[in-house]
Amino acid sequence: MLKAVGLFGRSSNNKKSPRPFKDYYSEWLTTLKSSLLPSLRQSLSDASSLPNLSLHVDALHRHFLSYYDALDSAAQSDVAQLLFPDWRNPLEKPFLWLADLHPYLFTNLLRSFLDSASDEDSDADSDSLVVQFGDRPWHIATAWRSPSSSLTQKVEQVECGLRLMVPALAARARDGQAAFVERVARNWGPYDAGKKEAAKAVMAEAMEAEMEEMVSVLVDANRLRRSVLAEIVGAASVYQAALFLEGLAQFLVGFRNPELLAQFDQCKTPLSKQCRLAI
Repeated sequence: MLKAVGLFGRSSNNKKSPRPFKDYYSEWLTTLKSSLLPSLRQSLSDASSLPNLSLHVDALHRHFLSYYDALDSAAQSDVAQLLFPDWRNPLEKPFLWLADLHPYLFTNLLRSFLDSASDEDSDADSDSLVVQFGDRPWHIATAWRSPSSSLTQKVEQVECGLRLMVPALAARARDGQAAFVERVARNWGPYDAGKKEAAKAVMAEAMEAEMEEMVSVLVDANRLRRSVLAEIVGAASVYQAALFLEGLAQFLVGFRNPELLAQFDQCKTPLSKQCRLAI
């Protein structure tokens, strides 16, 4: 229903169509993959570059914030292209919530760093002085060991906030759709087949109201994503923030990896065949 509403609203807009958001996203992702992520990794791998690491962290964080600013602007122009993105590939779509990554992904990624560090500490021999750092400086290799209590408390606070905000935003989107259906149903009856223009006007008015609400919901969802990122980066050390943003950037870049997409396509199994295999 919402998809049909979005398409109707878009086709009825006589204004000049804005630049498709998929073009902006492609350029944004290219900058992330070809410039910002390699620069951050170079700084993470070179001990002499660590003093400048905060600059790379800030640049990558601002890149994400600029993306959400652009997402807000695109929603004002054409929210349907964001809520129902046919330009997203099959790997991306399961992770989308109200036009972009679910904010739980941010906290889950952070938890993965914290949990892996905890597992390493529990498996380590307390009497051993040998530490494997790989190809990264000591400060980076040990960044997640013994995280500060302020960081763990912040994670719990953020997760608590998400448990309140995510259902509330989902309810607003659901209620907006229900209000649209109710409004159209309530006003459709008086119009017979000979009054199509009047019926169309009722439909258009209801659609416009729902689209305004969906834009508001999407903007609030982006505000939540910005807030979660800022809370994590602000509570983490510069080394932790760098590794977190590296992981998040690599996650996004990986969605467009041709080899990974090819493997995903090859692994697709029809549901009926899966059922037979399960039996």
